[in-house]
Amino acid sequence: MTSFSFDRLWSAAQMAYKTFRQAYASSDQATLESFGSWDARKLRYSILWAMYENTAYDRVHAWAESYKAQYGLYRAIRNIYNPSYRLAEFWKAHLVGGLLDMNAGDGTRVRSALPIVTKSDALRPAIATVWKWSNWQVYKDVFSLWTSVMGDGIIQVVDDPARKKTYLKVVHPSKLKEIDLDNFGNVKGYTYEYKLPDPRNKKSAGMVTYKEVATRDDADVVYQTYLDDHLFAWNGKASEWAVEYGFIPMVFLKHNDVGLDFGWSELYPGLSKFREVDDQASKLDDQIRKMVDAPWLFTGMSDPRTNPTIPSAASAQSSEQKARNPQPEREEMKAVYATNPDAKAYALVANMDIGKVSEHINKLLAELERDFPELRVDLANATGDISGRALRYNRSPAEAKVLQRRPNYDNAFVRAHQMAVAIGGWQGYDPAFSGFDLNSYGAGDLDHNIGDRPVFSIDPADRVEEETAFWTAAISAKNAGVPLPVYLELNGWEPERIAKITNSPEYKLRMESMALAIAGQKAANQQSDMAGKKQSEDKKQSEDKNAK
Repeated sequence: MTSFSFDRLWSAAQMAYKTFRQAYASSDQATLESFGSWDARKLRYSILWAMYENTAYDRVHAWAESYKAQYGLYRAIRNIYNPSYRLAEFWKAHLVGGLLDMNAGDGTRVRSALPIVTKSDALRPAIATVWKWSNWQVYKDVFSLWTSVMGDGIIQVVDDPARKKTYLKVVHPSKLKEIDLDNFGNVKGYTYEYKLPDPRNKKSAGMVTYKEVATRDDADVVYQTYLDDHLFAWNGKASEWAVEYGFIPMVFLKHNDVGLDFGWSELYPGLSKFREVDDQASKLDDQIRKMVDAPWLFTGMSDPRTNPTIPSAASAQSSEQKARNPQPEREEMKAVYATNPDAKAYALVANMDIGKVSEHINKLLAELERDFPELRVDLANATGDISGRALRYNRSPAEAKVLQRRPNYDNAFVRAHQMAVAIGGWQGYDPAFSGFDLNSYGAGDLDHNIGDRPVFSIDPADRVEEETAFWTAAISAKNAGVPLPVYLELNGWEPERIAKITNSPEYKLRMESMALAIAGQKAANQQSDMAGKKQSEDKKQSEDKNAK
């Protein structure tokens, strides 16, 4: 297929909409049809991505002016306190961030962003090969970024006979015109549509519409490709063909599944507050600028150049001036003249308590941080070193959110792995896939899951603190009569892990020493008891003798 750039795709997608419609941004039951439509999704993806890159109010976007107007925003609003970038980077880093173990291990010996837990050792090299061919170390993060920002994610499992490879490809959701899912989220059919250079004339700069339709016909997956709504063989061979996969090799993921056909972005519920705080902050910043360069009223004289008028900065500008200063509201200065025998000058700037306005903005930011606890994570240590326990407590709400989102992603990765390995084995692309084919899924040969991994990296000092607290508690339990193996079992240790301690020479020697000490103490107690008994008998005999 002809290659294309993301910028070209994005520009083509933007041509589909010029103005913002509020109905497209609502997932209310009354507007579900609008929420899930292709135009609504493309517009929503564009707005959400613009929030991430801090360009949401810039005129580079065709919808920006109507967006500001429909929400009643300040004309010169900028993304000042917008936290979208921080949120997206948090989710990119904590959903599947970190290094992969390129041997697809389970994470016990070598830490991995995606630890593979399976009973099949043969499956590990197959998954590792898929990761290598997919450059998954990079694209797993692209997938989590796009999906968390835009709400929807697509992994296409590519079967490439020409290169004898199968790999995972992250697809931008704006390309997806339609999708059909079953009750379990498996893809039953889809339609892609986007702009590409005309393949019939490579020297031409003209763009045409590429469309790809995939449907199921029993075990066959039927593909059709179109150029401007006419069947066209983009692959140079056929415009329609069928492959007996038994499944459509695609995984569709909703970042926050709220029961709709399409997902919620992590940013979605906070957009109204993001806009409000940006609106307030933009006005405050511009008011400060105007106070520094305040306009003046001069009384007692006339303007020697013109009659006394007060045109708005925007309306008074020529085209050349507008090009030089597209946001005159930020720097507008006016001087008003009036004839009056008492010549005076007055600063024409509204009085504003900057401290109170700043305090109000800080309250809005605090409210945002309550809604998004992940925004507080990087501020946890802002006031100096804090204990590991306090840090864990501060991170726990954000950690809970990540652990709630992860299973959806992990399930998507597992399904993508299974499809890719099944295809690779069926096509015989590499010895790593030996023993697998399209029947392997039903046979259970592809069963695996993504193992647990920490949400936050653990500082060595925090680990020492945890270990110290754990073993201090173990000593207290021992003093209360709880044997160490029982204490470890009650704290979730596996029998194998407990056995490593109980079978160690050090532990056995300590147990023997304790046994000897107990035996010695027992013997000493017996001797003491016997001595005490003899003393009592001697005393009684003496008393009896005296009595006689």
